[in-house]
Amino acid sequence: MLSHNELQRIYNTLFKENIKSGISDFFAQDMDNAEYVYDTGVLWKTDVLIGGIGGYCMPANPVKNLFPSGVERELYRPLQYARSSIDICDVRIFARQVVENSGMHLEAVCRLFLKNINVSGGLKFQNTTLGKAVHRVEQEKVFDDCVIENLYDFVKVYNRSKHEINQDEAKDRMFNAEDAVVSYFATRILGVLILQKINVAESFEKFKICE
Repeated sequence: MLSHNELQRIYNTLFKENIKSGISDFFAQDMDNAEYVYDTGVLWKTDVLIGGIGGYCMPANPVKNLFPSGVERELYRPLQYARSSIDICDVRIFARQVVENSGMHLEAVCRLFLKNINVSGGLKFQNTTLGKAVHRVEQEKVFDDCVIENLYDFVKVYNRSKHEINQDEAKDRMFNAEDAVVSYFATRILGVLILQKINVAESFEKFKICE
């Protein structure tokens, strides 16, 4: 069960049925059993449906770095770290890290979008926070209201992952596994939408799942 209203709205309004189905299949496993070693295969088969570069086509082990430098590192390395937290670590414990790394990907995507449509002033967006970047993206009026609302909802979740601690005694952690997985897929979907708008070539492609 999602523990953040913003993620529930994103799930309801942004996700297609095939993405929802893949997530449901993943959580159909015995995830409440802390000793259970879950299988992530269905997640990466679902991830490839979105297209573009995602965790599915990068090694789970972050030591194997496909993007050591340049804009590709900023864009895609966070997704590899998110996959690592899901595959090698335990998403039930490392949920916050998945949310934060997913947000770092989306932050990089929005910065690149702004740089591409503001060539002369591109450098000023180099360190723009996700919240400020989304505000500037909205001003360009190239995305529909649903996309913008989803972006703003994720900004709130991302900021919590970076700055807040869990003060709800009813919850063991601020983020649970469902929050983490939905955050990952939210940023993948939104990221591809934005990258395609600026014609980033790999955002139109699908790649082989990296085992």
